[in-house]
Amino acid sequence: MSDEKNTQDAQSTERVEELFATRPYESASEGPAGAASSDAASATAPTATLPDAEPAWLQPRERTERTSPRIRWGGIVWGLVFAATGWFALWTMFAAGRRRAFSEWILTLDGGGWAVVAAFAIGGLLLVVGLIAGLRAATRQR
Repeated sequence: MSDEKNTQDAQSTERVEELFATRPYESASEGPAGAASSDAASATAPTATLPDAEPAWLQPRERTERTSPRIRWGGIVWGLVFAATGWFALWTMFAAGRRRAFSEWILTLDGGGWAVVAAFAIGGLLLVVGLIAGLRAATRQR
């Protein structure tokens, strides 16, 4: 029983080695994998080696010296937009008169009114994205 198990383990190990190229493939003239001639040939046969040089994506890039840290304009501008939106929401909701006027305005909007609100929102989004791109281009080091 143990001889059969050892034979099966050896065969599965050889198959894994062939699949994952951990040893060179044997030619048909060398005989089966268990033959003595193939053991001697595989012991002296060269195996595939990795190239000496690292791929280009692993090599360090040439870095230019920065005099100041990079400014993340997207975070700054979006933070200001969200802060202004939050301030407006709090300002509107904390006074009963402003809250009532805002709710009446929302309830009286029809299809054209909602289209204007949507156009205003899309325009505001494009304005913010353009502002971020402009600030990034203005501070980019050349």
